[in-house]
Amino acid sequence: MRDSGHFRQRVSKTLGVFALSVGLLASTSCAKRLTLTPGEFERIEKREQATEDLRVYVGKKLVVIYELDDDAATYSVNKNITTTSEQNILRVIIAKSTKGLIIDSEDKNGAPLLWVTFSSQCKDKDCAFGFVQTEDGVFRLMSAPLREGYKPPKPHFKTEKKQLSSGKLKSLAEKNDVFLWKNKRGKIFTIDLIVKKKTDTKRRTETIRGGGVN
Repeated sequence: MRDSGHFRQRVSKTLGVFALSVGLLASTSCAKRLTLTPGEFERIEKREQATEDLRVYVGKKLVVIYELDDDAATYSVNKNITTTSEQNILRVIIAKSTKGLIIDSEDKNGAPLLWVTFSSQCKDKDCAFGFVQTEDGVFRLMSAPLREGYKPPKPHFKTEKKQLSSGKLKSLAEKNDVFLWKNKRGKIFTIDLIVKKKTDTKRRTETIRGGGVN
């Protein structure tokens, strides 16, 4: 009998720990990566200091290549013509985990344009990345900042092998061009603006135990 009671006590403790664990899991929610929609951004703008507190991200890794504007080149003739040059490259990587801040916004051909910085040293839109809202409501990369002494930037999708080009997403009637990359099957990829959204659900439960009848 003592062994049977000891077994029931162990089972009760195990079930109690299990019930506590389930309760903790049910009350915990994870932040999801979602595209920033116009409606969501409008709600944020209406709240005081909400834009300053919001952190945004890129949907896919962005690689921007800058080449020096005055790459030295030599030209010589000795039976053959020989041109020698040295290419100096600056590579800027914006990872999916890199936090960005919206520092300015404006209208671009009737569509909202957000200026985002991914560096604490950048405080002005001249050094920020531009994300414009396309017809489907998604904010997509349309411009990368210039750098003094370098040629115009060359943005790439995830890797240097996939250079982005500026163009229309679907129709020539679209308001603005965005940076896009098309694979061999014709599928188009862009750099979208992402936010992390966490939903906490608070549940209040009242319990009434039936007292039974005589």
